[in-house]
Amino acid sequence: MAKQLKAIQCPKCGSVQQVALQPDTYRCTNCGTEYFLDSDDINVNVRQVPGTPPVNIPPAEMRRRVRWALLMAGLVVLWSVGTHFWAQHKRAGTTLEPDPIMTGRNEPPPSAWQTAESALVLGAGGQPVLVVAGAKATANHDAYQPVVVFYDARTGTVQQELPLPGGSRPRVPTVELERLANGTVLLCTDNAAYQVQANPPALPNVTASLLANQPALASGVVTLDRGDRHDDALHIFTADGRNLLLYPLAHRVYTADEAWDAARGRGPVAQRPAGPVRTGFAFSEASSDYPDEPIQLLAYQYRAGDGGPQVAPSFVWRKDFGGSGVFTSADPHVKRLITPQELAQARVLSYRDFTPGRQFFYPSVLYHDADYVLLTYYATASLGSQRFVQALDARTAAVRFTAPLPADGPLPNLALRYAGGFVVGRDRTTYTLSPAGELGPPITCD
Repeated sequence: MAKQLKAIQCPKCGSVQQVALQPDTYRCTNCGTEYFLDSDDINVNVRQVPGTPPVNIPPAEMRRRVRWALLMAGLVVLWSVGTHFWAQHKRAGTTLEPDPIMTGRNEPPPSAWQTAESALVLGAGGQPVLVVAGAKATANHDAYQPVVVFYDARTGTVQQELPLPGGSRPRVPTVELERLANGTVLLCTDNAAYQVQANPPALPNVTASLLANQPALASGVVTLDRGDRHDDALHIFTADGRNLLLYPLAHRVYTADEAWDAARGRGPVAQRPAGPVRTGFAFSEASSDYPDEPIQLLAYQYRAGDGGPQVAPSFVWRKDFGGSGVFTSADPHVKRLITPQELAQARVLSYRDFTPGRQFFYPSVLYHDADYVLLTYYATASLGSQRFVQALDARTAAVRFTAPLPADGPLPNLALRYAGGFVVGRDRTTYTLSPAGELGPPITCD
């Protein structure tokens, strides 16, 4: 029987566009229907496979989409061109000024303090002088010059600026101030010591006189710096690798162990010099043994030394078990503000509560002499409460004046009495304080 040639059509949509998957099996590329031919060439079996048929976009829709794409591309081009011309317009209207420092038409900014320590001393005419010693950086901070600046503590005016010998250094040098028991202020830096003189401002080098007739220092001094502030010690590291303590007023040298023993009347120097009797003032410390005990202001008499090693008294309520060791609260003990052993070490002859019944919060003794005791304290136990500076009569404890301190100013830790009253301050900021307790505005010395 003769066969006729016929095109294979999709039984669902009639399309003749198909893809052969395997012998006699096809997939319609128009609607996605899979179908196959049986062996007698008569029946066509169809298997519908779920899926997304090819999308045929009508010509009208295609033209609409092309028009939208061209419109959006045109808007982007117009926005870019507009932005470019606007930026050029702004640049054209801006005049670039050369750096005045680079052209030499202006001075570079002043050097700034990197480290600084301060002391208050009396200058010419008995007027207060703030001495600031430290290191200043150059304008570009590539070198540091050790320097001492003398300011009028009442106005902040610079009286004299004295650079220390040796010139600027690539690293920040250490510059320290040390006030001795007799009021002398020394400046220590590198391996030298200078005496601070404010009338007139000067810094004579006193290293040779300090080291004279000291066999222990014969090898030479590598570094000379301030001790631990408990007494007048200067720490010296010698060229032969020894750490020694020099006491300028006593003009003696000790090892650390020798200084410890000498301060407590032990060892080879058990007999300490019998100096004059003086009066000191100190606040007691918070007690862990008796936490409910209030902070007290103590006046005490002590035997001054010759400027050698000395121990300051520490007043704190504690349980005295009569010696050192491991004890419990069940062991016999006595409640004491200071032990007899500590009294002997600090050479305290007597002491008393100077302001019985008064309550103090975070107090500090700023200054005292034969007439005044100047102190600071907070109004309450809150660190956000008002702060005060107060003057007491050094003989009777009567309040001479009380002045509130500004909340945004530094809490003073320096004080000096002069003919016009007091100057108090901290770091490079000072306040004047009249004899009536009138506090002047803060003066910050640059």
